[in-house]
Amino acid sequence: MKENKKPLNHEIKASQVQVIDEKGENLWEMSLQEALLKAEEDNLDLMEIGRKDNVAIVKMLNFWKFIYKQKKQEQKQKQKGKVPELKTIRITFRIGEHDLEIRKNQAEKFAIEGHPLKVILVMKGRENQYIDIAREKMRNFVISLDWVYKIEKDIVQNGNNLVVNLKTIK
Repeated sequence: MKENKKPLNHEIKASQVQVIDEKGENLWEMSLQEALLKAEEDNLDLMEIGRKDNVAIVKMLNFWKFIYKQKKQEQKQKQKGKVPELKTIRITFRIGEHDLEIRKNQAEKFAIEGHPLKVILVMKGRENQYIDIAREKMRNFVISLDWVYKIEKDIVQNGNNLVVNLKTIK
């Protein structure tokens, strides 16, 4: 969090201040000493929020509560700014059932976290002759994930690989 550089209480350098109370209502213009006494009576702090001519505009507030709310606001902004990253899962033409199940579990975990998924089926050498079987294997894998993902682009052959992009169902 950025440090709060606004002057507080005795750091305010003005003889006259315009006071705004905790509810946001504009009170009146008074001397800094009067404002400090009033804030102290209510167990609040004075924070300078601006200036108008030679008069400082100050707000009465609980400083620690103010800092807490600011931190919470920053955390919300960070969460809103998060972009799900594209996750990739590689499977091979000769992958075993157990390994395929592990990849499926990984994909489900990515879906729960809200990440889109790219599935690549890698083929080597003579495996390229059996493109129909490879497409079927890829289609079966995608169908096993149809409760959390839907196909964004159909299965495409890219060199020795089959590639499909999936996005989460919301």
